Amino acid sequence: MKIKIIKYSILLLTLVMIITACQEKVVNKFEGESSLFFFRGSSNSKGTPQTDSVSYSFFLAASSTNEDTVWVDVQLTGVPSDKDRALPIIQTNTGAAGAAVAGTHYLAFNDPAVSKYMVLPANRVSVAIPVVVKRTSEMNTSEFRLDMAITTNEYFIAGIKDRTSYTVKVTAMAVKPALWDVANSYLSIFGPWGQAKMKFIIDFVGFSDFDQVLTTDYRVYLALKAKTKLAEYEQTNGPLYEADGITRVIFP
Repeated sequence: MKIKIIKYSILLLTLVMIITACQEKVVNKFEGESSLFFFRGSSNSKGTPQTDSVSYSFFLAASSTNEDTVWVDVQLTGVPSDKDRALPIIQTNTGAAGAAVAGTHYLAFNDPAVSKYMVLPANRVSVAIPVVVKRTSEMNTSEFRLDMAITTNEYFIAGIKDRTSYTVKVTAMAVKPALWDVANSYLSIFGPWGQAKMKFIIDFVGFSDFDQVLTTDYRVYLALKAKTKLAEYEQTNGPLYEADGITRVIFP
């Protein structure tokens, strides 16, 4: 009887050791195969939508703005590390027609002002990286694309295939906001859309977030402020017209 108990004890101990060893191998393998992917969702860590691309226009910024930052969330698949790990992110459309040029249209990822942010900090599973875009005169008539990709390095293997690429499009051209003609939205506040009108609203009214749904009180406030600022402008500069020289900028 004692011999059987000893045999069963040895067998049980052996099984426990095998299971433990397998678990360690699985965990170690998982830790050694961390990968990265670009977040996709309606709100990233900065509170903005992040799909497979983003369009940025300097038209929506103040005229004095020559640089701005687009924040892009990168997330980890795997186990966090106790040390910082460099992010293997590159531009994939260098030299292509309409491609953004590092140092001209955006700060290169190895630029000292940016490279310090291109890491996944220790014990973190996500990080927001900055894409610093730069205004150029070409952007008044053209759009430039920065196609980004997560590659591999000593810390990360290839990630989820359809989540390892992301595009930032940058321009200075005017784009009519999607919500402009929606009922009880910008059309009711400012009237028909126009490039010169939109630029006036940004520079003089001080409003540029055309993606938000506004409350009634705020719509009334913006309408009154737009009329007041336009009256002040016209006293000094005369009437303001769209590019055709015919359509006068007015507010209802």
